[in-house]
Parts: sequence; C-alpha cells; structure tokens
Amino acid sequence: MLKHHAVPEAGRPRIRSSVWRNPFRLLLVIAFLSIDSLGISTARADGMAATPDTGVAARSFLASLGESQRSEAVAAINAADRGTWTYLAGDRTGLRLGDLLPEQRAAFDRFLAAALSEAGLRRVREVLAVEPTSDRGGGVRTGPGEYWIRFYGEPVPNGSVMEDSGHKAEAARGAWAWRLEGHHLSLNAAIVDGRVVSMTPFFFGAAPSTHAELGEPLALDDARAERLLETLDPIQKAAAMGIGPAPADVRSGTGARPKMPREGGVKAASLSTEQRAELDALVMSLLDVWPAGSTAHLRNRWKQTDPETIRFGWAGSARRNGPHYWRVMSPSLVLEFSNSSPSVNHAHLVLRTTDDEFPGR
Repeated sequence: MLKHHAVPEAGRPRIRSSVWRNPFRLLLVIAFLSIDSLGISTARADGMAATPDTGVAARSFLASLGESQRSEAVAAINAADRGTWTYLAGDRTGLRLGDLLPEQRAAFDRFLAAALSEAGLRRVREVLAVEPTSDRGGGVRTGPGEYWIRFYGEPVPNGSVMEDSGHKAEAARGAWAWRLEGHHLSLNAAIVDGRVVSMTPFFFGAAPSTHAELGEPLALDDARAERLLETLDPIQKAAAMGIGPAPADVRSGTGARPKMPREGGVKAASLSTEQRAELDALVMSLLDVWPAGSTAHLRNRWKQTDPETIRFGWAGSARRNGPHYWRVMSPSLVLEFSNSSPSVNHAHLVLRTTDDEFPGR
C-alpha cells in the first residue's frame, strides 16, 4: 500500500492512485472529486466580501428542495440551535446530505464550491474521504452521507441586483448564516449585508489520521508546526514545551465562545524573522480554506496583534510520529491540534475566534 511519508514545504497529501483498484473507495472519491468539474467561480475580492456566487448558489440549492426538506434546512437567524456545534458523531439539526436526490446533491455541491476556496474544497474532500462508514449503535452512524446542512435566515445574493421573474430587482440586504457539520467536520459562516463576517468555529478531524490509500488530510498543518518546533533554540523550545502534558483532545471546547488556555508557550515576540514567518504561515494556511476576501479582517487582525500576546505551545512527543499536541493562542485567534492517542491515528484541528462567532444569535 502507498503511504504518505512526508509533506514538502508547499505540498499537501493527495488522494492515492491505489484507490482506483477498490470499487467502493472509487465511488466514494468520485463523489467528492466531482465538485471540481462544476466550474463554479470562486473569484476573490478585497475586504470581507463573500464570493459573488455564494448567496445565489445557496438559493439555487434551496429551490431544489421539497417543502419538508426546506423546513429542515432553514431556520431563523436566532434559532435555538444557532451557536451550538460539535465534532462528535450523531444526528444534527438541518438536512442530512444522505437524504438528497442526485440533482439536489449537485446543487449542494455547487453551493459548497462557491462558498469555499479551491484549497478549502479540496481539504474538505480529503477529510470526508477518510471518514469510515460505520454503525455505532443507537442510530449513530458515520460516513459520507452523515453530514447536515443548515441555513439560518434567508440567503440573499451578494450582488446589488438579482433576476426575479425576468425583471431586475434590488437584492435584499440582511444577515444569514450556514453550517455544514457531522463527525470530524464543522464549517460555520455568517454573512451580513453581502460580507462574510464570521467563518468559525472551523473544525477538521481524521480517524484514521493517516489512511493507507487516501493519505493524511491534516499533514499540511501538523508538519508545518513540527518544522517550527525544530527551528527553535533550546531556550525557545523549553518555553514552547512548557505547557504541560499533552491533553487528550483540543481544549478550547465546543461552546459558543472558546475556552482560553493561555498558560505557557513561546512568545511570538521572541521568534526570529524566519520563525515568525513559519508561525504566520501556520495560521494563514487554515484561513486559506475560505476565499481570500472573506478572511481579510482576520488576517489584518492577526498582523496587528501584539506579538507579546501570541504564544506557540507544543506538548508530548517532540516529533509528530509520537502522541503530541500543539496550539497557537492569541487574543483574537485560537488554533489547536491534537493527535495524542497512543496510536497517533486520531487527529483534531480547530480554529476559533474569540469575539465574533455566531453574530446575530
């Protein structure tokens, strides 16, 4: 079997060619790779603007649904389940992807392609592709159909005009949000007046973290953090690894606001120019999951954060082939990774913001 052994500086794990010899995995991979052929524009914009097609694609998907499906898929912007999220297996509120008809799934895929960057779409496919199909009992299942899409408020086009029965009408302005969630995946975004104002909590997981045929979906982030650790001098490394033992999981939690375990770690202010560039790349590569214009405010906030208040911490094995945990803590962004089980084969990665999640709730 082919395995993913190393990740180059700008590289990423790829779907392995050996998958084509397994009919079941072939169908699974095709289901996620098919999004590439849809030709959806993901044009970039300055500021916080959403991609031009996001609202339109969301409305197109909702238009493909039956009345009962739409009632499951859409809730008020301040619905009771808004602000709740989890990466554990189990049912969610919203519409289950496994219940979509083929043409409805195609419309959903077009929405997702419009809402994410090309890199983000690829990474979501990789996470979902390694998710095993299983029945855990009690009605709890995992697999490619066990994800739920939920819209809060009525999606509106991002542009200033829209076609309505052959006539141009001023697009409605307002707030709406969406969530795609299931085991090992949580995507959340909020759009206000055509601008993406929040795209966290954002969670990726993988179990197995390294798949014999499909690679290692979280290798890009984990390998970059390991490289940063390796560049630290003894004093810096002692500070980074002074955060205590590796916790069993990420510690920021699944509440509406993240917990803030700030104790310990090496300060960004003590890093060299090259080390700080590696730290910045670690954060920016996760923001790259979303279209660039959508994250401009977070990128600017990160750049303006006092480096005295940013800390990088690592716990457990000093190499990522052993049980380990790392995090980046700051007043604005919280980034955590855990692959601390003895098998080193169950990885969690989360990005939180401290003050702008679930606006309008």
